[in-house]
Amino acid sequence: MLHFTDEELARRAGEGHISCFEEILSRYRSRVFRLCLRWAGNRDDAEDWAQECFVRAFGQLGRYDCNLPFAPWLLRLTTNTCINLAKARSRHTTRCETLDEYDWEDEGIPTHAPLESADEARRVRSAVQVLPANLRAAILLRFVEELSFREISEVLGVPLQTVVTRCKRAVEMVRQNFEREEEQTRIRSRKEVRR
Repeated sequence: MLHFTDEELARRAGEGHISCFEEILSRYRSRVFRLCLRWAGNRDDAEDWAQECFVRAFGQLGRYDCNLPFAPWLLRLTTNTCINLAKARSRHTTRCETLDEYDWEDEGIPTHAPLESADEARRVRSAVQVLPANLRAAILLRFVEELSFREISEVLGVPLQTVVTRCKRAVEMVRQNFEREEEQTRIRSRKEVRR
């Protein structure tokens, strides 16, 4: 089965060949899990969410057009599933969880300057975590999954210019939040020195 393309595997899995779907799982398990981890914020939920994504993918393979690339289809399904699961969870919790247990420093955190400390990395992760779902999806796909703007457009099903705008807005919101926190830290430091 290693010689089958993703599209061929998806077609055959849609016809009921379970071994083909197992090969898809093998090829995409870690990628789907990484995306779920960014949305869920912890490994336990991410594992559950990834499983839910693959269950939904299996159920929708009959709708997949084998003439189109498989990866954007699966990533779109994964992103939409994560958005829905995150909304459902937010109705049950009052705070978003941060991704402190996951080290993003090697994953391309969306800043233009290198991070100087673990505290800066934590603050950027927190800022990304509270972005609106559409901006968070764009920035995670761009900077964590390292997809091109065109690939993100296919995954999210939105025009290319919308993707570019969302990524720019997300980066700017993260930067503003980061700068606001730095200013508040400087103000607190000045007050402590005066005491």
